[in-house]
Amino acid sequence: SPVRVQATEAPPVAENTLNDIYDALVIAMEVGRYEDIERAANALVATHLPIGYALSDLLSILSLLKENLWLAITAAYTIEEALLQLHGLDAVLSRLQNQVSLAYLTEKEEAMRDELEQTKWRLEKLDRTKSDFISIAAHELKTPLTLIQGYADMLNLDSVKDPNERRKSALAGLASGIQRLSIIIQDMIAVSMIDNDVLTLHYQPTTLLHVVRMAVHDLEVSIPDRQLSIKVQDFSGELPAMYADPQRLYQVFNHVIGNSIKYTPDGGNIKISAKILGATPGLSMKVVQISIVDTGIGIAAEDQERIFDKFYGVTEPLRHSSGRTKFKGGGPGLGLAVAKGIVDAHGGKIWVESP
Repeated sequence: SPVRVQATEAPPVAENTLNDIYDALVIAMEVGRYEDIERAANALVATHLPIGYALSDLLSILSLLKENLWLAITAAYTIEEALLQLHGLDAVLSRLQNQVSLAYLTEKEEAMRDELEQTKWRLEKLDRTKSDFISIAAHELKTPLTLIQGYADMLNLDSVKDPNERRKSALAGLASGIQRLSIIIQDMIAVSMIDNDVLTLHYQPTTLLHVVRMAVHDLEVSIPDRQLSIKVQDFSGELPAMYADPQRLYQVFNHVIGNSIKYTPDGGNIKISAKILGATPGLSMKVVQISIVDTGIGIAAEDQERIFDKFYGVTEPLRHSSGRTKFKGGGPGLGLAVAKGIVDAHGGKIWVESP
């Protein structure tokens, strides 16, 4: 009959497991086939593990079992017989430990895969919830904003002959607030369309220089006291008219140039240039590259990929300051996401370079 071994350092409830493993080892050694011990290991992993114990506990038990078996065999047999038994036992125990280790790693891998799937599902659900909220909020805000715009226009018409400067100033401030809120709502709608792959482009012959200058003009009006120099290279003779959506491209340049304005200190320089690149592989058409270069504060390497994600901002929320063209002025974090979505929809690419 086999010598029974109980490892005193093992968990108390593991005694049955030790005996089952020991019996499996004896059978495997007598038969001499490794597949038997593999089946025993798989059976132990599947059915013989005590409740509340993990495969890592079983590995610890195997180490203790091996140590105690060596002591028991050397005490029960002569030196020659013990060496013979230990030689066969070591091979079988090693095979069993490998099987349990493999099962342990597989178990951990499956658990991590399930956790990653759950995390991915939760993130996708959260992203869908955010997209749905943006879409609903944008349309809900659009209706009252239209009413406010209409009444503001009526008040402006009535104030043409009104000498009250205070009232005119209040109406001008109201118009400015309406315009800014309108831009935010347009961005929210654009982001929602981009997220749902329903952004439609209305292609027509477009002069790129005209679109860029229009965006620069509208932004320069709001920065009279920033003392920024914005220079647009005259590339009208270099670039032919192209087919694009001019309104969407205006959004792109408005946001990207606006971003340069926000992160360039007062007195800085912004330069906008263009050049034609060679034809891209697989396409017969040439590519136009627009560069917007500023003397701003730069973007950290870890932020350069994420600045095109919606709601991502490089400034701390607690230091958020209102003002679309103020230095480090805040915003909802949608501008560059909208720009990227529109550029991607045109088949283009947008990126940032900053030391």
